[in-house]
Amino acid sequence: MLSTVRHISSHIVLLAVFTVVSWAQTGDIRGVVTDSTNGERIPFATVQIRSINRAAATNINGFYLISNVPTGSHEVQVSSIGFKRGAKKVVVGLGDRAAADFALAPEPVEVSEVVVTEKAKRELTEINTSVHVLESRDIKAMPVVLQEDIFRAIQILPGIVSTSDVNAHFYVRGGGGDQNLILLDGMRIYNPFHAFGIFSIFDSDIIKTTEVYTGAFPPGYGDRLSSVVNMTTRDGKASGLAGKASLNFVSGKVQVEGPASDQFRWLFSGRKSLFGNSITRAFHKDMPVSFYDWFFKFKREEHESEAQLGVEMFQSGDDLHSVRSTDPDYSWRTSALGITASGLVDDRLFVDAIGFRSIFEAARVAKDGSQTTPMSTKIEEAGVRANATYYTDSHNLYFFGFEFNFPFTEFNLINNGGYLRNVKGSTASVSTWIRYQATIDRLKLDGGLHFDIGSLFTRVAGAEVIQPRINASYALDESMKLKASFGRFTQQFITVNNEDDVISIFDAWIQVPEELRAEQADHYVLGFDVNLAQSLSTTVQVYYKNFRTLVSYNRDKVDQADPDYVNSKGRAFGAEFLVRYGVPELDCYAAYTVSRSEIDASGLVYPPRYDRLHTLNILAVWHAGDALDATAHWEFGSGFPYSQTIGYYDRLRFGSAFNSGWVGETGTPYIRIGEKNAARLPAYHRLDLSVTYRFTLAAVKSSLGFHFINVYDHQNVFYFDRKTGQQVDMLSFFPSLTLGAEF
Repeated sequence: MLSTVRHISSHIVLLAVFTVVSWAQTGDIRGVVTDSTNGERIPFATVQIRSINRAAATNINGFYLISNVPTGSHEVQVSSIGFKRGAKKVVVGLGDRAAADFALAPEPVEVSEVVVTEKAKRELTEINTSVHVLESRDIKAMPVVLQEDIFRAIQILPGIVSTSDVNAHFYVRGGGGDQNLILLDGMRIYNPFHAFGIFSIFDSDIIKTTEVYTGAFPPGYGDRLSSVVNMTTRDGKASGLAGKASLNFVSGKVQVEGPASDQFRWLFSGRKSLFGNSITRAFHKDMPVSFYDWFFKFKREEHESEAQLGVEMFQSGDDLHSVRSTDPDYSWRTSALGITASGLVDDRLFVDAIGFRSIFEAARVAKDGSQTTPMSTKIEEAGVRANATYYTDSHNLYFFGFEFNFPFTEFNLINNGGYLRNVKGSTASVSTWIRYQATIDRLKLDGGLHFDIGSLFTRVAGAEVIQPRINASYALDESMKLKASFGRFTQQFITVNNEDDVISIFDAWIQVPEELRAEQADHYVLGFDVNLAQSLSTTVQVYYKNFRTLVSYNRDKVDQADPDYVNSKGRAFGAEFLVRYGVPELDCYAAYTVSRSEIDASGLVYPPRYDRLHTLNILAVWHAGDALDATAHWEFGSGFPYSQTIGYYDRLRFGSAFNSGWVGETGTPYIRIGEKNAARLPAYHRLDLSVTYRFTLAAVKSSLGFHFINVYDHQNVFYFDRKTGQQVDMLSFFPSLTLGAEF
């Protein structure tokens, strides 16, 4: 026995010595990749050492690390979409940690390598089956309805639908609108829309990159069932003061940025509504809305250690003052404050952290004489989020982190009977995660666990505490890849609204009642990616989403003792097809989705309001030289479900037998609704065109954009008025103009 122990011990010692010697014969190369014109760090750039067949990608902070590089001189090459390639010789000594920073010069999109193919290659290397990365140029390529909007841009992605032209609310793979996690630099934003959801509260010019996960997202994200929209903002220009201004039919915008010193930089952007009647003309309805939003960021950067510290603030507000005295007024407010830190805390450990406070509040104010009752909602949250990445000798990656959130919710409603309903709640939402990425020959694995620790203290422990997530991809050859993903997800907070409402005025967030199980869903995804040619790529994915637990209104509620909500279930499944084609003068994109979703609420099975069987988006961007771009976007969608009006009846309301006159009463007319969501609206289709011309006027770079929405003026049905039976349409033909200038 003793000899066996000695034998094992000797092997352990020899292994340790070999590891130390091996590390001493190698070193690391690390650094950051930036834009040479403004100092902005470039995420998702590819860093390669071809001589040893090693590569890495920069993270969201533009940082990269290639470990265990043999000693000697190596040529390191860097490439990123829209930038010229960079290369430099780097000498690695014994146990050295060589620094190699790169500043890449921008390159016009139309003369760079085939952008669509390069983007497909980047996403091809991702293990996740359902991730899309959007940059500023992707948003600007879309025709503008009222103004540039990141949420309208992502709706061309497969699996994402919106129920109308009137608002930018979106639904992902059969999930509800409250099942999307919206992050701004790691801060949770509960209401990302301006009034009535007509467009998002985020100015696209402050966004550096946007990651959109439509399913099976990594362990670092939780408390949502359907999708993640992770937006990273720009840091501001590192050299020289710069600014831009723009004007459109709805609002004006000013953005200013620049350095405060060698280590400090800042950025400010603000928008304000100017022409409220444009919204009225666009939607053919009196909507006297005024709005604003602004963003400020202050960043400090340590050039030697790659560390960054920052403070950022965001606020938006909307007010609607109704013209008629019988209509209520509305107000919406969203604000967020964050303190960020990132950098190496050890030789191979990179940490990205943020502490934040986020608030959303909205109110419906009833006027004197109005039959509408007051209503208000508020959610206030403070939190800390940290994510760490550890780079190993074997070139695999470990990720781990935590998030502590302390949300407080309040919902006040005075019902038609004059009774005040006040719902308050506060809790501690605590989660941690671990994640591991490995490469085994042609197989890439990305797996981990998300732990919803907070649910242990708020409800019965169960499957929602431990949530496995796994993504795998297998390269058949250099151009083809098979992918598979699985993930389990839970959600503790939901919105209080009527799913049958055509437009949700505002969403009141509440915590899932403790007597109910949290919402749960399992995602199953299979994918196939292939580059058919240098300029042509395609992606095919099939998915199944099992909503194991949902929270629905209790349709059997009779008296006050009955619960307001009950658990239900559902499912969604479909197939998505994505084709990209690109040559220097022309970029084309086509996405088709066939899908189905349904909800089972206590035996009542029906498709939700946002269920769309067929969706097709075709986008073409023509680069006519350096100064002119032309875009065409055509969208088709099969009709959304709705509940038909099948008749009317008079309901007798018996009052006092002595003075109500009930004997001769004819009753109050009521509408009789048919089977829930059993009918479908007519199919939707629309063509949008836009032309952008760039020019220089008195040394000021300027741009002029012409946008034409619904060019052939198709009457897309929004809804049928239940009282009159009249058809109400969405946007008709609507031209708009944008004017921009920058210095």
